[in-house]
Amino acid sequence: MNDNNISDPFTQANIQKADAFLAQFIDIKQLLPIKEGLTKEMIEYFNQFKFSTQMQIGPLSYQERQKKIQKYRQKRNTRQFSKKNHYDYRTKKAKSRQREKGRFVSNNK
Repeated sequence: MNDNNISDPFTQANIQKADAFLAQFIDIKQLLPIKEGLTKEMIEYFNQFKFSTQMQIGPLSYQERQKKIQKYRQKRNTRQFSKKNHYDYRTKKAKSRQREKGRFVSNNK
């Protein structure tokens, strides 16, 4: 049986379509607890805690942590995995030298 014809209903695209459809009938704030299966009592319990951006997360404040995370993500996206040639002179010199079976030989030979 060919599985390519059967689409997975839990792909990210299908989930986004379902969220957009439900958003027509339900407020977005109500949609998240429904998706996560929280009861009304649980939602009320969590709503009593106010999240503050002045909160400390370990030794850092919320804003400091967010800046560090953003800097890490930016550096991660700009990583270079290609080979870099740091010594142009050495490669030029190596290419111009005589070789025998792949090894360097002196010019006197």
